Amino acid sequence: MKRGRGQAKATLDFIEACTEILKVEQPTSVRAVAYRLFTQGVIPNMGRNSTNKVSRILTTAREDGIIPWEWIVDETREAERVNTWSNSDQIIRATVNGYRRDYWQSQPEWVEVWSEKGTVRGILAPVLDKYGITFRVMHGYASATVMQDIASETRQADKRLTVLYVGDYDPSGMHMSEVDLPQRIRRYGGSARIRRTALTAEDLPNLPYFEAATKKADKRYQWFVSSYGHKAWELDAMQSSLLRDRVESEIASLLDLDAWEHATQIESAEVESMQRFYQAWRSAQC
Repeated sequence: MKRGRGQAKATLDFIEACTEILKVEQPTSVRAVAYRLFTQGVIPNMGRNSTNKVSRILTTAREDGIIPWEWIVDETREAERVNTWSNSDQIIRATVNGYRRDYWQSQPEWVEVWSEKGTVRGILAPVLDKYGITFRVMHGYASATVMQDIASETRQADKRLTVLYVGDYDPSGMHMSEVDLPQRIRRYGGSARIRRTALTAEDLPNLPYFEAATKKADKRYQWFVSSYGHKAWELDAMQSSLLRDRVESEIASLLDLDAWEHATQIESAEVESMQRFYQAWRSAQC
C-alpha cells in the first residue's frame, strides 16, 4: 500500500480497512463501504458524521493514489454529453469498435433492471454491460409520463417484459415494487412481470437495520409496518459483489443459452466484416 501524505497511523489503518473491502466489493459506493465498516465495528454507526468521515478519507486515499478512482462509483454526478466527432474516420472507427449486436432480439424474454437508486448503476455496471441490459432509475416514484412510456413499449413488444427490481426494504422501496409499479403499468394498459431481486426477506438476517419509525413521514409507513414489521433495511447494506451475483444469476435464469451463443457468433462475423470494410475505406482515402 502506498504511503499517504503523512497521515496518522489511525487514518492509515482506516484506509487499509477500506482497501480490503474494496478489493472484494469494487466497483461500489461510499455508502456501501460505510456499511461494511459499520458491520466490522470500524465506525460506530451509519450517521452523517460517520459516513462523511468515510467519504472524506476515501477521497484522500484516491487523491494519494492508494485506492483507484474507478473503485468508487457515483452515478448521480455523472456528466451527460452529446457525442461529437472530429472527422468521418473517427466516427466510422468508433462505430466498428463499439458495435454490439442486440442479443435479446432472439431471446424469449425482454429483461430490464430497475432501481430507486442511481448509484446502483455503477455497482451493477459489469453485469449490465456484459448482458446489454437496460437499467432504469425510478428516482423515488416514477412519473406518469415514464410509466405510460413503459406501458406503451410493452403493448408494442412481441415478448413479455420481466423487470428485476432492486431497492430498499423500507416503506417506499417495498411499496414501489409490490404495489405502485405493477398497478400503474396495468392502469396504462401495459403488462410486465416484476421480480424483486434485492433486498428480499432472505437477505435481511445478517444485515444492519434501522427502525422503520424513522420513516413515519412516508405515507406508506403504516402499510409497511402492517405488512413487514417495524424494521427496515437499505440496499446499500448488501455486499456489492453479492448484489451483482444475484442480478447476474436472475438474468442467466431467463436466457435461452443456445440462442445467446448463436448471437455472439453472428456478432463476431459482423465485426470482422465491418473491420474489412473500414480498412478498405481507409485505403481508398489515401
